[in-house]
Amino acid sequence: MPYMSVAAIDAAIDHVANAFPALARAILLPEHSVEGRVIKALRIAGGSGAGSVPDDRTGVLFVGGIHARELINPETLVEFALRFCTARATNTGLAFGPRSYSATDVQLAADGLSIVILPMANPDGRNHCLVPGGQPMWRKNRALNPGLPCRGVDLNRNTPFLWASGIGTSAASCDDVFKGPSAFSEPETRNVRWLIDSFPGLACMVDVHSYSELVLYPWGDDNNQTTDPNQNFQNPAFDGQRGVPGSAYKEYIPATDLLAHQAMGNRIRDGIAAVRGRNYTVEQSIDLYPTTGTWHDYAYARKFVETGRRRILGFTLETARDFQPGDAEKDQVISETQAGLMECLFQTLCPAESVQAMSTSQAFALQEMREFRDQRMQASAKGQRLVEAYLRNAGEVVGLLSSNKQVLKAAQSALRAASDLAGSEKARAQPVSAKQFAQFGEVLDLLAKVGSPTLRADIAKALSSLGKFEGMALDRLFTVPKRPVAEPVPKQVVARKVATKKTVKKTAVKRAVAPKAVRKVAAKRPRGKG
Repeated sequence: MPYMSVAAIDAAIDHVANAFPALARAILLPEHSVEGRVIKALRIAGGSGAGSVPDDRTGVLFVGGIHARELINPETLVEFALRFCTARATNTGLAFGPRSYSATDVQLAADGLSIVILPMANPDGRNHCLVPGGQPMWRKNRALNPGLPCRGVDLNRNTPFLWASGIGTSAASCDDVFKGPSAFSEPETRNVRWLIDSFPGLACMVDVHSYSELVLYPWGDDNNQTTDPNQNFQNPAFDGQRGVPGSAYKEYIPATDLLAHQAMGNRIRDGIAAVRGRNYTVEQSIDLYPTTGTWHDYAYARKFVETGRRRILGFTLETARDFQPGDAEKDQVISETQAGLMECLFQTLCPAESVQAMSTSQAFALQEMREFRDQRMQASAKGQRLVEAYLRNAGEVVGLLSSNKQVLKAAQSALRAASDLAGSEKARAQPVSAKQFAQFGEVLDLLAKVGSPTLRADIAKALSSLGKFEGMALDRLFTVPKRPVAEPVPKQVVARKVATKKTVKKTAVKRAVAPKAVRKVAAKRPRGKG
């Protein structure tokens, strides 16, 4: 069958919203496209939070169609929305080939998360690919670019993340990676920003592209490092040094954030592989090639730029082995991608939120516990090890909670104890009681009995690390070592001035040797993917 038209995708979005009014709502984004088209998103949420849009529930954002020629991904997302809502409304499960999810699984994700889907971010570009006389391989939007020779801006190079650096972008309007006249110059990119601004609970963004069978995570401008916070994209002292893999400059990412991205990437990869065995590669974005102005970097970078902003894990999912696979392959790619998106939901839905979703008669101090984890536990060596173990096993634990009533009951008791202990500064100074200690022990013992070898091993390490903490206050349990104050970094906007001509020339010479991942696919892939 031919790929869906712009009008057909719009109609599909409306159909989902109209067919499931208690679960899904269409969101008319604030700006029309360059050619005047209305752009729509969907918000899917069940349970007690179904009625409020926007909201601050923990959420995910799936975006498709940023690049026009990648026709498969908008269809993947509207079909995912329809199948997911149908399963929740009819209390049935979902199956993607041999990979299946129970009705309880679907309920957990629907009632515990805010799922925001923007299937077609670039309708003008898609239309230009599909209409007679158009260009099937058109990538950008249809910006007029007055005074310049060519139309269109690459919407995946138009965010403020190092927009002016020249890394993986172009100032020439005829190039596929033309970054536009300024960051967020395009109405289509401002719409995506609006969604991120409007849902403060977003914990993950997946920008779905084609092709390469990759799961990419930050950073795209340079290699990652976890030890030197001063080497970061906001520090102008390093302007002109970024963008050369293997050089002295490396982009800072906290170790726990790196692990969180890798754990999520692996989960998405495993969901995809479970459908028909396609093994996507999970890698840092720069391993493909250097980029800036991309959505996955921008979404994650916001936590460093905006004080108090919740961390958003950022990903570019490169589906398929062609921009526009034929019918049989298209159906397979859509199915496996949707399984990967389901795994993303479960990795985003933390065990505590799952317990809350299944405990309608109790309310736990989830926000306070999250703040204690992020601000206190991760600052201590012992706490960081526990958080890392949590990230490795969160998805499995969510599954056990939905399938094992004994585990759920024990988890409810343990979460009540944790809520009482971490719900306020005063509570954190109080000693852990014998009852509370026993409640934690019970759920860990049960998880160790029914869990995987990895989960059992991590529980054993956690118990050994914590010791017998009965009678000890949380503030004493997670002692934060005194560290020298890091050199202050000027707080500036993400975009940076263009490197000097000398630096650009030097960088260009070093980039002449393409990264390995680029060399592997260069023979079949047009320039400027991703």
